[in-house]
Amino acid sequence: MHVRAYRPQHDYRLILGTQCDLYQLNFPRFVCTPAFLADQAQRLRSAGRRPFENGIFILEDDTQFVGFIWVAIRMDLQGTFGSIDQVYLCEPYRHQGLAKLLLEKAHDFVEQQGLSVARLYVTASNLNAVRLYERHGYQVTRYEMEKPVRP
Repeated sequence: MHVRAYRPQHDYRLILGTQCDLYQLNFPRFVCTPAFLADQAQRLRSAGRRPFENGIFILEDDTQFVGFIWVAIRMDLQGTFGSIDQVYLCEPYRHQGLAKLLLEKAHDFVEQQGLSVARLYVTASNLNAVRLYERHGYQVTRYEMEKPVRP
């Protein structure tokens, strides 16, 4: 297994092809639509043109695509940070500790940009992901809450 930098010409369709599965894993009511995929395609094309703001890294087994991580440099009221936007492993490779390789690469990218903080959002019901991130030192710093306003 090895992690390498994203190559837009080679990897674009691979990553775009994971987007429905990625979001369905994290958002139980998510419905993948052509409009969603068009938006993700645009985000991915834009990220590929800005490699210093977006670290996208591919995990391969020889030349077989295994998964990827996408980290973006962002700024908010607390300062500038690395935002781990997407982590994905193909189904046969999950629960084998391989996400660690992707997270390490993302953390290296954040550090190379001169930053000291990486953040991510995870759906509370995605317990496997929550445990993974906790094992790698992530802590809850904020809660997002929602309330249905109609029955």
